[in-house]
Amino acid sequence: MRRTDLSSRAFTLIELLIVVAIIGILAAIAVPNFLNAHVRAKIAKAESELRTITTALESYRLDNNIYPPWLDANGVQKNPVNRRLIPLTTPVSYMPMVPQDPFLYGPPGARIVESQDAAYVTYDYTDAWSRIHFGKLTILPMQARCAEFKVTSAGPDFENTWGNTVTYMVTNGLTSRGDIIKLGARASWPCDDTLVGT
Repeated sequence: MRRTDLSSRAFTLIELLIVVAIIGILAAIAVPNFLNAHVRAKIAKAESELRTITTALESYRLDNNIYPPWLDANGVQKNPVNRRLIPLTTPVSYMPMVPQDPFLYGPPGARIVESQDAAYVTYDYTDAWSRIHFGKLTILPMQARCAEFKVTSAGPDFENTWGNTVTYMVTNGLTSRGDIIKLGARASWPCDDTLVGT
């Protein structure tokens, strides 16, 4: 009976180290791409939901001649902010529910940044009409000029600054500062043309 030489069928230590090194290199390439895909998915979700909210706001205005006021008749902000968008869901359903900003809450509903104002449970919404009629402003602040409304997402820096700082630009890096902002139609009062909404 012939004995089989086991050493001729085994891997050498060098071969094993080469395989482990190749797996490590592939993992080093794949993991950042996976994390970037996660951020890109959240950005795409936020942009899609902002478009949905914008469409619902325009439909609401067609029926009611104004956008939902974010200030009450006393000039007080409606908080938490999802209360500002509830008129879009009932009694007429312009959208099925108020969506949740993916950059404010993570699974299973825990706040991503505890220092973020607790009132901000979803996308921030403000309108220009109630700033003038209920807030008694004669001049709109810079971030609100030229647009009938503004809806913002916290963006990948996980902090909703209400659109008062820089606008998030993916060309600055996936996790750069700024809010993702969607502006409404051009306002009917004089404003700076460089701030005209899209």
